[in-house]
Amino acid sequence: MNLKIVADSTFNLDNKFIEENNITVVPLNVIINGESFRDDIDVSITDVTNALKSGKKVSSSQPSPIKYVEVFETLKKEGATDILCLTISSTLSGTYQSAKIAEREVEGVNIYVVDTLSTSVGAEIIAELVVEKAKENYSIEQLIQYIEHIKKNSGILMNLENLNTLKLSGRITKIKAAIGNLIKVKPIIEYINGKVLIFNKMRTEKNVISYIVERIKSEVKESTKKVLIYVSHVNAIERVSRVAKALSEGIEHAVIKISRQISPVIAINLGYGGIGVAWCYE
Repeated sequence: MNLKIVADSTFNLDNKFIEENNITVVPLNVIINGESFRDDIDVSITDVTNALKSGKKVSSSQPSPIKYVEVFETLKKEGATDILCLTISSTLSGTYQSAKIAEREVEGVNIYVVDTLSTSVGAEIIAELVVEKAKENYSIEQLIQYIEHIKKNSGILMNLENLNTLKLSGRITKIKAAIGNLIKVKPIIEYINGKVLIFNKMRTEKNVISYIVERIKSEVKESTKKVLIYVSHVNAIERVSRVAKALSEGIEHAVIKISRQISPVIAINLGYGGIGVAWCYE
């Protein structure tokens, strides 16, 4: 079996990991005032945050099925017998649907499209674990079963520095955003099992960090095996460093990693100063 792994640009993978493991990354698109840019290629986090601050209309879109057809055909020509395509959660993007359409169009290679029900640092963990198991000679069926297993034992917490991005996305009204920003509300959003829920609205950094540590601790406390916790951010390295330190002190048996900055597509929703924390245990 000559297996090739495909991910998308929301996975937060660093270039060294991508190159060492020969992973193909398909970019989503960032749209600023109607002009489309390839995520993390033609557009940066700074571009996105500046556009949001200046009041420009910023949104995102999934890769087209044609893009996935091109990727799958290229990998087939390069000798792939099997392609494992991992995507951002289907509840957050149409990327999974695009890849599934392409899967049906390409012949002569075995293609498996898997919805991670995750994104960003959560998807990063899944991708890294899949690569690890592939190196242990897991079959494609075993890899897919393993992904389904770890999806049930993982989740993401995202903390927004303010309510501006929720206002821009239409999740809350302008009035609620103005009041919340006035009293310095810092919402924590949990993403688990493919669903986004606003759980808590904190008012101090201390409470934010305490909540994150205790929430993840409650999830992983029963695990006697590997526990991974990855943290990332949007121009907030000092904040994310404090969170990582608190996690390492509060959950001693976990492996803590500060990942690269979140991709521009995810930054649209997380906003300047936001942080993301993902956990996973076997």
